[in-house]
Amino acid sequence: MIELWRGNANAWECDELGHMNVQFYLAKASEAVGNLAALAGLENVFRSDNYATLLARSLHIKFLAEAHPGAPLVIAGGITGHNETQMQVELIMRHGGSGRVAATFRLALDHVSPREGRTFKWPERFHRAAETLTCAADPAAAPRGVVEDERSRDISLARADALGLEQIGMGRFTGQDIGPFDRIRADVFLGRVSNSVVNFVGAFPEEVAFHKGELDSRIGSALLETRILPRRWPREGDGYVIRSGLKSVGPKVRNLVHWVLDPATGKPWWTMEGVAAPMDLDARKLVEPNAHFRALLDAAVVEGITA
Repeated sequence: MIELWRGNANAWECDELGHMNVQFYLAKASEAVGNLAALAGLENVFRSDNYATLLARSLHIKFLAEAHPGAPLVIAGGITGHNETQMQVELIMRHGGSGRVAATFRLALDHVSPREGRTFKWPERFHRAAETLTCAADPAAAPRGVVEDERSRDISLARADALGLEQIGMGRFTGQDIGPFDRIRADVFLGRVSNSVVNFVGAFPEEVAFHKGELDSRIGSALLETRILPRRWPREGDGYVIRSGLKSVGPKVRNLVHWVLDPATGKPWWTMEGVAAPMDLDARKLVEPNAHFRALLDAAVVEGITA
């Protein structure tokens, strides 16, 4: 792997949990992808006047160590595979001081026309450059709590209603969400869900109790791993609604499924599965549910839901 990005966790990128919000991990990884693309002969792939760009078809991320305000960070990565129109990229974000892995990223990226999103073949220079950028997959980045090839085809607003999925968020995409070619940026996938998950009553009864003043401990929810599947790319002004269900519950972690849907058509913008856990914000450790909360969680599981 080669170095592709170096910077830090800015204070304004950190949230109520006291560490860098998940959206900004992906924002920094997106910059690393831009640098990797340039090394692969695709210098202007994210410029709005270019004839080609990259679109993510799947994103898998593991969050392995907190990044507190001011923490130095570095991302290295490379290409783990490619065909005529798609490449698989792996990135490792480390703490700049200790070298400890902060996060890993596995991305499937299509080479597409900028406006229509139509896939087409890589230029010959990409194939030559990719040989020098190829790296072996790091076992640290392998999926652990999600199934990488699982993909639901039955996703709609009507289906969400039938399953009784909770509505945890809704809103509109604004100009601040938009990147090149008038599509939303990839980091917005995480940002919109992260901003809404506090409303997910079925998945985090402990956090609900904290906000009601029923617990002495300060409780938040921490995302440990996620897989995001873009289905369609919203543009400025499009609306969204987030419908979510609890897929499964373990001793400490729980699997959540989010469907981000277009309220105008009922079709999905993107889907996402996450592995998450409640976190004691003072002790800085994950919290195992007691018998009361465990019963609430078991009752909230939506059988058969997938991203």
